[in-house]
Formats: sequence, C-alpha cells, structure tokens
Amino acid sequence: MIEILLLIAFMFLIYAFFYKQTVNEYSINQINFDKLDKLEELLYDKLPIVIQEFPVPQCVSKDGILSNRQLVNILGNYLENQDPNLPTTKEFETYMASEVGFHVYGEHVLYPRFHTNIVSEFITTFKTKLCFGSKNLQYGKAIYTVIMVIRGKYTCSLINNEYFKGINEGWEKCNRPEDVKNSRTQIQYMDIILKPNTVLILPAHWLYLMKEEVPYSYYTQFEYHEPISLLMDSLDKN
Repeated sequence: MIEILLLIAFMFLIYAFFYKQTVNEYSINQINFDKLDKLEELLYDKLPIVIQEFPVPQCVSKDGILSNRQLVNILGNYLENQDPNLPTTKEFETYMASEVGFHVYGEHVLYPRFHTNIVSEFITTFKTKLCFGSKNLQYGKAIYTVIMVIRGKYTCSLINNEYFKGINEGWEKCNRPEDVKNSRTQIQYMDIILKPNTVLILPAHWLYLMKEEVPYSYYTQFEYHEPISLLMDSLDKN
C-alpha cells in the first residue's frame, strides 16, 4: 500500500513539473483558420498562438445576442452603445457565456481541439466567460486560455512568467503593463492587437492584460483545464 502511494506521489510530482514548464521568450506562432489541423503541433511549443480569419460564432455576435429577448434586457444597452456599465464579476461573465450559448460552442468546437493524447477527454474540463470592456492583469492557470474578440479592438499585453517571481504586491490591480514592477529586474512585455476574427491562445503561466481600444468592445474566453490547473485555480481562490 505504501509503495502504491509513493508511486502516485512520484507521478504527481512529475505531472506538476511538466505543468510548471514554460518558455522564457517573447515569440508567437501564427496560423490561419484554414490551417487549424496544424494546431496540435504548435501547442507543444508552449508559445502564444495567434489564429487569423477565425469565424465569429453567431451566438455571441451582436445580432445573435439581440435576437434573444431575455438577453436584450441584460446586454441591450451595452450592445447599442448606450451604457458601458455591466457587472465585471467572474460569476456574471460565466453566466453570460452559458446564456448566449458560447459554453455549448466551446464544448463542440474548441474543446476537442486541445485533446493532444488518448486520455485528454477523460481527465480534462473547460470553463467559458463572456467579458466586457478592459480587464486588469491576470495570471493564466489554465493549460490553455483562448481569447476571441467578438466586437471592437483590444491590446493584449503579455508578460512572461519569468517575471512573476518578485512581482509587486497588488499586481492584480494593474491596468497598464507599465505599472507592473519586479523587485529583481525591469519587466519587458509584448503587445498583441486583437480584433474580430483573430484568436489568441495562451499556454499556462503567462500574465495578460486586456485593454479596450474601442468603446463597447467585448470578447469570449475559453479555458482548457487538467486536474493540476484546476487544483491551482482552487488553491488561489481559497
């Protein structure tokens, strides 16, 4: 019995070791939507990936949302450029992703794309959000985080995980990359412009900040999780 527990513990340590592995360089891979069959090969590089000409799901388009009377009551003023004030909680964003149908879209269109081995579909899960306006700096714990701008324009500022050790307290409140400080060295970052039909895939442990460049912009976020990333997310919440 002890031997089995030791073996399980050893395997978990190896699993955690590979989860923590990152690439400490500012490079991105790019492909077009019609070359999506090459995505799995690029995922192994553990670099951000930009996919061009990615079709916007009808369910999260302005017309798609406004065709639902119930959603018009919640999002109508925002989508008609009348009121930019919406709740910014994760609970609201998760709820809206489900209500507009993006969670179902993620399950059938995005989720299977990240199954890179025969056990993936049995040990993984996913989360979805529909996000509005700008977002402060975030730390990506998911194995992959997929950002899809639906309307407007964003500047996504990326900070490599190598700067996370020694980062300033209160970094979660930073809304500009220039405000992020490190006690050991000067932080470098990379900006990526995101518009509709452009998708960004981030491997785990990248820090990212979403700055709205056009009023009333919004985007979807899909997170692909394995048990280790769910555990890290849960520990962070607690």
